[in-house]
Amino acid sequence: MADTGQGASVTLATTGSVGAVRSITLPEFVIEALEDHDLSTTGFKTKIPTDLADPGEVTLEILWDNSVNTEVPSIGVAETVTVTWPIVTSTNTTAGKLEGTGFISSVKLPDMNTGELQVATITVMFDGKTDPAFTPEGA
Repeated sequence: MADTGQGASVTLATTGSVGAVRSITLPEFVIEALEDHDLSTTGFKTKIPTDLADPGEVTLEILWDNSVNTEVPSIGVAETVTVTWPIVTSTNTTAGKLEGTGFISSVKLPDMNTGELQVATITVMFDGKTDPAFTPEGA
């Protein structure tokens, strides 16, 4: 059975807390394709996967509060990024995790409008130096 993301968290080892996380968008692991057809190929192009996959990025929506968010997170600084799932099974004591190395690649400061919360967007790009690894929830 699927669960909600309520209770999930993100830790950036260098930057630390980035504030109240409203949502986490996890990476899509993508591998490009090379066309390997030749002049004798008929019908459709043929393809093979390239050697390396793109490790992707994690996008965070942060509820911005000037009394808490006293400085803008630094872009380009090396981080160990850990996304922790909420524990959903009452007999388990260890949450599932996605962890890898990367850096903050962008910070979009919040828009300010009447009647709307200020929401900033932080994008953390996995650098591929340490493959993003998923560890499932366990006892």
